[in-house]
Amino acid sequence: MNRKYLLDSLDGFKGLVFRLLPSAMVEAVACVPMTTDAPWTEAEKHVFETAIGIPTTRTYWAPGGFTNVPKATDSRARAAWVRAISAINEPHLFLDPDTGFYNRHTGDSAKIVLVPELSEMLAPRRTLIVYRHQYWPKPQQNGASITGQPYVRHGLLMLRNAGMSAFAYQSQSASVFFAARHREDLEPFETGLRNAFAGVSEDIVNRRLVT
Repeated sequence: MNRKYLLDSLDGFKGLVFRLLPSAMVEAVACVPMTTDAPWTEAEKHVFETAIGIPTTRTYWAPGGFTNVPKATDSRARAAWVRAISAINEPHLFLDPDTGFYNRHTGDSAKIVLVPELSEMLAPRRTLIVYRHQYWPKPQQNGASITGQPYVRHGLLMLRNAGMSAFAYQSQSASVFFAARHREDLEPFETGLRNAFAGVSEDIVNRRLVT
């Protein structure tokens, strides 16, 4: 997360996803903002927490003492940062990287989290929830349905190839991915979102939830 984009439409999108979930479920979710331009003021932190809907008591701004995400070139710091997030004692954790996740570093490594790092962070908990920007992977993935954006299908493929169960709430510009080691840990989130869409046409639901 970068304050240059604080309270933009994509923060609103993240907050929307959590508002659609049952409040009791959201109350069990914690957040790691993954800042890349810290330190943030207390006022900036507060408005982010308000927009997302996860309070200060469950928002971890500096896991392991790292106020900014370490770059891949500092392998020791990066590994310590991953271990610190893995040690957070919360069953469900929302990660908000600048651009999302990938299976290798491309460009600015502080802006993404690697799929192997997600596997390590997921190991001690039930679910990870991860923000990801839209982009167009090349080549386009075979078998992408008309309701699944190519970048969403590609993200799900990477998570599943790493042994995770996953689904996504997608939009054209960004999506939120839900990942777990066991499919049953995802079902309450998927069911909660589907219940929020009660009465909405199946076509619309399928354009938002990609399983």
